[in-house]
Amino acid sequence: MRSFRPFIKQRAALAALAALLALGIRLSTARPPPRTLAGLAHMLGQAAGGVVSPKDIAWEPSPGFLAETFVGRHVLFLSAPHAGAPRDLYRAMVRVTLAGQPVSVEQIRNITQTPIGDDVGLQVRGTRAVFATVAYGRIQGITTLELGGIRRGNRPHSLLDRLLLAVTEFQRTGSLAGLGRTDIVLDVPARHARLDLEPPLLLIGLGERSRDLVYNIERRALRGAGGGQPYAARAVPEVHPPKPLILWGVDTVRAEVGPTPIAWLENKVFGAQDTFNRATFKLFSSKEESALRDKPGKVPELDASKMTSGAWPPRPIPSLWKEQKPGEGQWKPVHYPWLKSLPHTSPGSHPPAYFYRTFIRPDTERPYSEVEIVAMDMRQLALGMQAGFEDPQPLTGPPGEGRLPRDPAIESRVVATFNGAFKTEHGKYGMMVRHRVLLPPVKGAATVVVTDTGDTGLGSWPQTAAIPDNLVSFRQNLDPLVEDGKINPTGRYIWGWQIAGTSVMTQRTAICVTRAGYLYYAWGKSIDGPTLGKALQQAGCSYAIHLDMNPAHSGFVFTDVRDPRAHEYKLKKLDPGMKIPADKFVRWSAKDFFYMMVRDPMPHDPSGIGWSPDGGQQPPPNWMPGVFKGKFEIGTLPIELLSFEPGRVDWQIRAGSKEPTSTGGATGHLELTGDDAHRVIAAVGMGHTTEATSYGLAFGSTAVMPLRSSYAAVVLSPGKTPRIVAPGETPSLAPDDEAVQLPLLADDGRLVARGRDHGALRMRGALCVTPNGRVLIARARHDSSDPIATALLRTGCRRIVSLDRGSRHPAFVHRTGTDTPPVSGYETTVLYALGRPMTPHAFRWKPKGSKPSTTPTGYDYPPHVKKKH
Repeated sequence: MRSFRPFIKQRAALAALAALLALGIRLSTARPPPRTLAGLAHMLGQAAGGVVSPKDIAWEPSPGFLAETFVGRHVLFLSAPHAGAPRDLYRAMVRVTLAGQPVSVEQIRNITQTPIGDDVGLQVRGTRAVFATVAYGRIQGITTLELGGIRRGNRPHSLLDRLLLAVTEFQRTGSLAGLGRTDIVLDVPARHARLDLEPPLLLIGLGERSRDLVYNIERRALRGAGGGQPYAARAVPEVHPPKPLILWGVDTVRAEVGPTPIAWLENKVFGAQDTFNRATFKLFSSKEESALRDKPGKVPELDASKMTSGAWPPRPIPSLWKEQKPGEGQWKPVHYPWLKSLPHTSPGSHPPAYFYRTFIRPDTERPYSEVEIVAMDMRQLALGMQAGFEDPQPLTGPPGEGRLPRDPAIESRVVATFNGAFKTEHGKYGMMVRHRVLLPPVKGAATVVVTDTGDTGLGSWPQTAAIPDNLVSFRQNLDPLVEDGKINPTGRYIWGWQIAGTSVMTQRTAICVTRAGYLYYAWGKSIDGPTLGKALQQAGCSYAIHLDMNPAHSGFVFTDVRDPRAHEYKLKKLDPGMKIPADKFVRWSAKDFFYMMVRDPMPHDPSGIGWSPDGGQQPPPNWMPGVFKGKFEIGTLPIELLSFEPGRVDWQIRAGSKEPTSTGGATGHLELTGDDAHRVIAAVGMGHTTEATSYGLAFGSTAVMPLRSSYAAVVLSPGKTPRIVAPGETPSLAPDDEAVQLPLLADDGRLVARGRDHGALRMRGALCVTPNGRVLIARARHDSSDPIATALLRTGCRRIVSLDRGSRHPAFVHRTGTDTPPVSGYETTVLYALGRPMTPHAFRWKPKGSKPSTTPTGYDYPPHVKKKH
């Protein structure tokens, strides 16, 4: 016993010091919260830097009391930065005592990161969780989580890729197994949602029985509550394809240290490569290869309003160099036998190639630097866009699908895919896909829009956060490269997240629109932002937008998709130097992208009418039909319909020879003259007025019969869609306008009393203009106009007029190229359709409130970089 006393005495001071340290640590440690949900909510809120309600906490299954005590137990909870703000879904590891008292919060992760979207309705049942996301006052989507981890079938196959995914998932979710996720995307957002999680089923009530859904989590099958097809909803499982090691490393390091070190490294690597390229060219090239032309030519500008059938392909692009390379600036058609043909072309017609390609050398300091350009004929093509499964990182709800839409109507028409814009962290530039907003628009940012008529526009976003009603999709990136022919109008200093004072030399891409209405895609292997803008100005672009950059993200692929599920597709990259996988956008893309489709010229409306090209002469170009016929039956009554597509015809009125004139009224305007007489493709009879009816007819300020406010009027303005003015308003006419008054059959989508009147059995006709500008004619032999007006209402028309000015002539349509062609003059007043050259479906977008870009958008520059004015 005595032998232990010296031992104890020697260590007494050390033991006392240890006890004091332990006491100090204990006194400085916050007291664990009480064993209540409120106490846990306070603790979680502090860890997340926000506010947590006790009702927004859900424990995951327990790993066992020992693991809970020494490692912790996962918990899901909703947290807002302050009371009343939108909530995000968080996951954390909470360590608890044997008595169940929380001790610490670790590994906290923000799972959703949707600051504009409010996550609500969190439920956990076993290893399944569900919540909904609300944005703009509507339910944007519903998300199910599989807490046991990502399914094997949704992971990459190789061991290395699975290890990389495990590291990524630990960064993102706090566990190596990650979280399995499926988003139920509502293409038409709902006002309300009721979620009942009863594994393996999730019951979703959306307030309308026809919209209620049942989702089988195990089978990932979404159906309507009655077992039918779900309305405007789809289940999108989150799949994790392999990511190239370099990309994975860059993204992983960036997530830990921020973008600036990565930008520094990229600047050094690309800078060294550029120095080597310049030195090598200088060493082995001659002076002649570097000689510039004294006065480089310009591409002849062609306005879309002056289009002719010979305007495609585009004019050659003059070179800057005295010694030109073979094919430089010369457009060559792209012919691959597997590229899809334009559907529904006229028999015997041969549309031109819809892709042409060339290259130019825009960099006066680097004669070897080439920019590949693809010209796209927007008469034959239509643009679509899709969000990636990682970027843009949505602020409002579920992420994008990251692949071509699994819609046969789209897949069957895709002919090309190409890269989108920057990552969300590099500016949070806006994106909306088929009416679903992922990121709100940035004021003044360069924008690509797709309208509800399938047209594509390029322009700067106006100084408002409001989204125009006619937009279906949009994508933004940076300030414009070119605006109305001017390079870099805002004086942007850097084009990407760079720390150096100049734009780094790397692969860059852009999209632009010409004055003639064609789209160009540009790809440079080693180029900076300003020089890319210079290239597009040289090519004749009116407005240009910088897209993505760097070899791993940039590329254009000619595409033919047969069956994406069976990997049946044919792909060809524009240039072998493009490093992206050719199937990237068909299968799984982490980032957003665009796709080009052959345009479907057929009319689309809610009527279900089987439209087909009409057999008469079509407006130019004759290979693209613009006049369609359809048949509709009400009971046993056949109704003939004719549809004139917007932008394919001009409209003029000519008075009938039996049209009376008022006292002092003008005469004339009885026949078409000059070139107009040779452009006629249809004549639509409207009868003539009588002394009893006195419907007005006017040509500018010249009135054959005065216009009366009690009648509806069809007003024609040169180059514009006809409009129908309702009774109660006397239209004011410009000098070149024309107006004819007719009886109103329907207004605001409903028949009026005149539409239900009965009379003699005869051929009756009616006319309307749809919201997207189609002019429709309906004819049927009946004793009332009710059937023909009803048929037009079903096509989406809201206001309809009768083709009878009072004389009760049989309604007629005479078509050029048929047995009943139009004639030069009629005893009835006639509406003539004059074919005009088709203009491309792309345009310089200038919405109301937009101004030329003179100041930069809200780009997130590195903190030590200032914009150069």
